[in-house]
Amino acid sequence: MKALLWFGVLGAPAAWVTQHVTGIALTEAACSAAYSDDVALDGLTIAVMAGAAAVAVLAELAAITVFRRTREAGDDPPASRVHFMAIVGMTIGPLFLAMILMSGLGVAILENCRQS
Repeated sequence: MKALLWFGVLGAPAAWVTQHVTGIALTEAACSAAYSDDVALDGLTIAVMAGAAAVAVLAELAAITVFRRTREAGDDPPASRVHFMAIVGMTIGPLFLAMILMSGLGVAILENCRQS
């Protein structure tokens, strides 16, 4: 249950970080004059977004599973701490999922390689 708990708490943030860093690298490669034709930015961004979103949803389900298993934990540690961390995982999961979707869909919908 320990691994499930940590995945529930850290899975969605790790998925977002991976998507964010990969997205920066893809955008830099696609907007570079030397590689602009070689990188299919929209397709790769959608693929990375889908993978990150899947991990975030699985992390949310893991947090819900731990929450349900420790529902009767009471106020005695360590079960109450596990229950609290499951609540944290359930809270941050949808937030990171929203960030993943907004970031990925923004790249796919908006114009690429535009200077501000």
